[in-house]
Amino acid sequence: MAGADSPATTGQKTHRYLRLSLVLIVFTLLVSVALQSIVVTWEPLIVGWHPLSSISHAFYTPARDIFVGALIAASVVLLALSGRSRATTLLDVCAVFAPLIAIVPTGLADSRAVGHLTCPVLTDCLPSESIGTAKAGIAVYAIAVVAVTVTMAMIRRRTRTPNRSARLVSIIAIVTTVIVVALAFWPALNENFPFNFWPVHSIHFAVTLVFFGVFAAVPILYAGGPLEPGETPPTPRQRSIYRWIAGLLIADLLLLVAALLFRQAFGETPVVLVGEAVALILFAAFWWVQTFQRWDDADPPSIIARRSLPA
Repeated sequence: MAGADSPATTGQKTHRYLRLSLVLIVFTLLVSVALQSIVVTWEPLIVGWHPLSSISHAFYTPARDIFVGALIAASVVLLALSGRSRATTLLDVCAVFAPLIAIVPTGLADSRAVGHLTCPVLTDCLPSESIGTAKAGIAVYAIAVVAVTVTMAMIRRRTRTPNRSARLVSIIAIVTTVIVVALAFWPALNENFPFNFWPVHSIHFAVTLVFFGVFAAVPILYAGGPLEPGETPPTPRQRSIYRWIAGLLIADLLLLVAALLFRQAFGETPVVLVGEAVALILFAAFWWVQTFQRWDDADPPSIIARRSLPA
C-alpha cells in the first residue's frame, strides 16, 4: 500500500471502499441469515436451531429488509464500479439482475414466514400478498431501468463518449425488463407468476443463476492479468486465487441446480442454503482480493473514454 507521503486521490479512495463494501454487504447478509437460523421467534425471543432452507427464504422472515437492502446496495455498488473493460461490463450485467433476486421471491416458503402458505410437495407457491409485492417491485424496476438507460445515453451523447459496452448493457437491461414485465403483467403469460419462466419455471432461480454465472467469468478474466492500462497486475498467488474462485463457483452453481432439480432426494438437508452461502462467500473473497490487488491503482476505471493529454 502507499506510504504516508503518497496520499490517495478521491478516486482511489472511492474505488477502494466500493470494492470493500461488497465484502461487508455479503458479511451483513450472512449474519442476518445466521441469526434468523438460530432465532425461532423474535417476539418473544426464542432461540433454537431452525436453519432457513435457503438464503432467499430470508424474504419471508424478519430478515427481509436486510436481504432486499443488501441486494439493492450490491447492485448500486457494481454499477458504480463501471469501466470499459470486459470485466466491468460483466459486473454491470450482474447489477441488472441483482435487484430482481430481491424483488421476485423464491417459491419455497419458511414456517416462520408471515402469511405462510403450505405448498403441495411438487409445486412452488407464494403467499398471495407476496405476488402483489413482486409485481409492484417489477413495475418500479422497469421504470428505473428505462430512466437510467435514457440518462446514461444522454450523458454519452452530450460528452461525445461512445461506449459499446454501455450500449450492450443497456440492451440487456431493456430486454430483461421487457421479459419480466411480460411474465408479470401480460395475461397470456402471467397465470403462474413468478413460476412461469421456461425452462426453469422460476424467475428467482433464473436470475440468481444468471447473476452468479456471469460473475464467475470475472475472476477468470482477472486470472489472466490486468485488463486496463495502469491497473495493478495480480500477483501469481492472486491469479491462483481467482482461478480457484471461478472453478469453485461454477461447481457450486452445478450443485445448486442439482439441489433444486432433485430436492426430494435431499430431504430436510439445507443443500440450497449451503450452496448459496458458498456462492456469496466466493463473491466476497473475490472482492477482498481485488480490494488489495488494486489498492494503489492511480487511474480507477471509468466509463469515459481515455483521451490523450495535450502536448
